[in-house]
Amino acid sequence: MAIELFTKEDVERILFPKQLDVWQYLQMVEEATPMEISKKTNVARPTVNQVLEKLLELNKIERIGLGRATRYRKKQ
Repeated sequence: MAIELFTKEDVERILFPKQLDVWQYLQMVEEATPMEISKKTNVARPTVNQVLEKLLELNKIERIGLGRATRYRKKQ
């Protein structure tokens, strides 16, 4: 799938500033919840959720767990 061929630089070029804040934060931490990401980046929780879905589609992050315990981390 072509979407998997995006490099780090390509991802950073297609993201808007708030989306980029979320992506950069996820690169700095081992894993994080949407609430942690929202608090650390000052990005609204609904926006964080949208960015996480986009990064999942781009195959740049992975979801760990389900429900309230869901965490996200950058793909290895």
